[in-house]
Amino acid sequence: MRSNLYESRALHLTLLAVPFVITVIAWGGLTRDFPVFQLGDERIHYDIVRQIVMRWPQPLLWGYAAWSGPVVYWLLATLTMPFGGSLVATRLVVTAMSWGTCAIAYVVFRDRLRARPLDALALALVLALSPFFFGQAFSVLTDNPTWLFVVAALERLLAHARDPRTSRLMAFALLAAIATLMRQVAAWLFLPAIVALLTSRLSPQKLASGALTLALGLLPLLALVIAWGGLLPRGTAAPGSLQRQPLQYLLLSLAALGAYGVLLLPVDEIKALPSRLGRRGGLIVGAVVVLTLTGLAAGELSTAIGKDPYVLGWLSFAGRLYPGPRHTNLLLWGFTPTGAAVAAILAYTRMRTPIDRLLVVSLAALLATTIAGASWYQRYIDFPILLVLSCLAMTAGVELRRIDRLRWLVVIVLSLAWIVAFAKTA
Repeated sequence: MRSNLYESRALHLTLLAVPFVITVIAWGGLTRDFPVFQLGDERIHYDIVRQIVMRWPQPLLWGYAAWSGPVVYWLLATLTMPFGGSLVATRLVVTAMSWGTCAIAYVVFRDRLRARPLDALALALVLALSPFFFGQAFSVLTDNPTWLFVVAALERLLAHARDPRTSRLMAFALLAAIATLMRQVAAWLFLPAIVALLTSRLSPQKLASGALTLALGLLPLLALVIAWGGLLPRGTAAPGSLQRQPLQYLLLSLAALGAYGVLLLPVDEIKALPSRLGRRGGLIVGAVVVLTLTGLAAGELSTAIGKDPYVLGWLSFAGRLYPGPRHTNLLLWGFTPTGAAVAAILAYTRMRTPIDRLLVVSLAALLATTIAGASWYQRYIDFPILLVLSCLAMTAGVELRRIDRLRWLVVIVLSLAWIVAFAKTA
């Protein structure tokens, strides 16, 4: 009886909803503002939702003051129309979609990656209460609705990797297409899909069919980019005061990867690295770290500190307390080479099985999208990096220990501390 309770899906999914329900009640049914990072964006996004409510079912394809794709606004407007498209209704819809994202992540961990039920629940809660997810669940931003479709697409792709079926690949392509029409950077999903397809043992006919399916999944985004004349909606101002700095974006992304890699990868896997890497692997990882430190020393992050952490996120916010050399913050000097090491280690040691290869390529694709972006925002990549690293923690092939679960808890503590810090300065 006790064992059945520990493994109960219904109980676990209910527990995943508890943080959201408590917050909704505590904030008067979300009639009051939740003190969250970038809360000011809520008015911008909600105004777009209201515009679509007034003209529904016609979508608004461009000319609005945001960078996100049009589908996220159309979807929020559609789901809130029975309630007059009110702000409270929109907040509640985003909160429900946030819970749905965590519920699907739980399914990914438990069913696709065969994690122990309690471990699957623990990691799903880490995602639910992570820095750029928990707060966003209660304010109308484009992030969490997008992550719902990203996680659902990844679930279908992992299912296809274990047992290739045309229906699963078609479902992935549809979900990934919707995600890219909500946030363009979600296009990273297609790179692991292409790799999974090319490395699977399928007949030439099925390979061709799969390639066509993936191409059709990318077609809506391509059509939108052509209509826009670029990666941002037509009529939307790019960050003119900021020059594109792809190397800086990559280094910042590696810092986020390093911070979460230290917290999520199992201790036993880290201990086994010397023997798994060997001399050759150790030299490769060392060379990658040296190159990363060279980029830091060259001043590529000299502007990655300031009074306003808007461009960067919690890394910059915390780093302001620890100033480092060359007008940057000390945390970046630690986490950025760590992230480069994590990426190199995973690429060297975790490419042998189809699932691990899919996940490692996902990380590489995420890093590539940050280089291609018009600017860098940690919230664009924070949740998917956490998601992929959580999956890799489940497929490490080592026993998870109490210290591992305590390290996962640090992510939640970080998130709550960050929200409290913003609440005090609001």
